[in-house]
Amino acid sequence: MSKDIHAVPEYGSLHIDGYRLSEAEREYLQGLAVIEDRKGQERRFVVRELRTGLHLEATCWVGAIELERIRIVIEPKFHRGFAALLEMIAFIEGIPFHRRWESQSAHGKSDLMELFTRLYLDALNDLLKRGVVKEYVTEEDNLRLLRGRPDFVVNLQKNPASPDRIYCRYDELVTDIPENQVLLTALEAASRYRLAPATGQRLNRFRAEWEILCQPYREAQWPLFHYHRLNRHYQQAHRLAGYLFRQVATENLFRYHDRSFYSLLLNMNELFEDFVREVLRRYLPGRFRVSAQTKVRDAILSGGKTYRQVIPDLLVTEATSGTVLVLDTKYKNYGQKPVDTADIFQLAFYAQRFQSVPGQGHTSIILYPRYANQPARNDEAIDLLPGREHFGRLWVRDVPIEELLRLVRVGEREELARQALRLIGAG
Repeated sequence: MSKDIHAVPEYGSLHIDGYRLSEAEREYLQGLAVIEDRKGQERRFVVRELRTGLHLEATCWVGAIELERIRIVIEPKFHRGFAALLEMIAFIEGIPFHRRWESQSAHGKSDLMELFTRLYLDALNDLLKRGVVKEYVTEEDNLRLLRGRPDFVVNLQKNPASPDRIYCRYDELVTDIPENQVLLTALEAASRYRLAPATGQRLNRFRAEWEILCQPYREAQWPLFHYHRLNRHYQQAHRLAGYLFRQVATENLFRYHDRSFYSLLLNMNELFEDFVREVLRRYLPGRFRVSAQTKVRDAILSGGKTYRQVIPDLLVTEATSGTVLVLDTKYKNYGQKPVDTADIFQLAFYAQRFQSVPGQGHTSIILYPRYANQPARNDEAIDLLPGREHFGRLWVRDVPIEELLRLVRVGEREELARQALRLIGAG
């Protein structure tokens, strides 16, 4: 049975007349609405049950939520919708733009679940061409023939009257390791989506192959991997699998086996920060070094000990002078409204920590997104404590996401370098 599709833009609101949540739907949405992310607890969306129906308020999370009778699609601001969002993710994860993002599924040409699953399966296909990682693990067993190293102490306990058996420890080369297990768990998550028939068949083939190799990864936290020459080709697939792994709290992922319940939601705030970081890292000249999410523990002290640590989004260091520039990405519409006071105080504090020479002033930058349907705006300069000893200037500058993606797609490296310099005020 086909489901009604209800679309809402990010930061928009949606009212579905007459819709009543079942008990299972209500419990599912309550668990899905709030998530722990890298900056703490965050609300993905707000749902209210009214007498007239179901009301949903979207935030910066975009994607799709599938319930028993309806699908709710939270659309990004991109002119090309989810196809452009997939390009953004591909750029962040270092995946070439040579693939087709257009979806041919039943949900139209902007189906995030279809598009993302295709991208993930392409990454798995590339991985298989380079080989599946295996690892030696130590196993032990009570055997009839010697294998590996005998454990004489345990053997005396296990086989006091069995001279035809010997307890051994031996190394076995296996594929049932976390590197492969997380990929199978991501395939399980994607298999619950409503996909185009060809994509579903392709996913089932990969899943069947992976089930021969390993068991699913059932831990709540994503494992920490150390990449080397033998498993480096797993990085892209792992990064994409991580998006699927994090979609729903693990307790929900393995509780709601009914295909009526599933979701794929992506945080545009985090993606925007990651996108800006990668633009600066890849296209700034070599004399600039970009650091992301650097923890600073000596900025706020009590009794000589860290009281609060601060974490600027981005620090750009110029090698010759040693000057450190503080940048903060804000997924807000600062092209059309004043900068929040809290953001001004935050950036001024960060800048004074890294540019603390009295009388020379400090500089910091807020970067906010601009989309294809929005006009370009001049940089805005906000003077802080003008005429005082600790004066500073905060620049507010837009990031033309879709234009930068177009430049990446056509390979305009010189223009991308110019745009990267513009973002840090060095253009």
